[in-house]
Amino acid sequence: MGVAQRPGWEGRIIIAYIAIGVLQMMAFVGVVYGMIAGSAYLSRRLMRSKYDRATVANIVVDGAGAATIRVLATFTGVRGLPWWYAVATNNAKPLLVIERDAVRIRVIRERRRPFPNIASVDVRQATGTVNLDLRFRGSPLTFSANLGKCPLPRTFCRFSRHTFR
Repeated sequence: MGVAQRPGWEGRIIIAYIAIGVLQMMAFVGVVYGMIAGSAYLSRRLMRSKYDRATVANIVVDGAGAATIRVLATFTGVRGLPWWYAVATNNAKPLLVIERDAVRIRVIRERRRPFPNIASVDVRQATGTVNLDLRFRGSPLTFSANLGKCPLPRTFCRFSRHTFR
């Protein structure tokens, strides 16, 4: 008489298969949860360390009165398209320098734009980030800089007496 022919074994085998299936399902759910929670934790940790370097303490004013503001990334957009759409980005060596009579920026290459050529300045604030958007007269392109968590209004008020005359 085999195992399957003994009375009462059919129920035990079915229960064993169900228990194994439940354990495998629990293990799968645990692995998926661990992957999602772990990647969320890792991305928050990496983003936090990247955004913490762009603070007011990293603004350097040289002897000529030019304020170099450390930014996380710079973007070139097209006027008329949504503000979040960029045609060029730079997060390797971005540049934003406010001089006495102009602003120096770098997305692809470094450019100097006098203040009279700036048509508008827009500040966008979201959770954990501040973006500065500049639109220029006679140009279809715009400039945006991601400043991280920099308290922008206080920062520019600090330089307005010396720089924006």
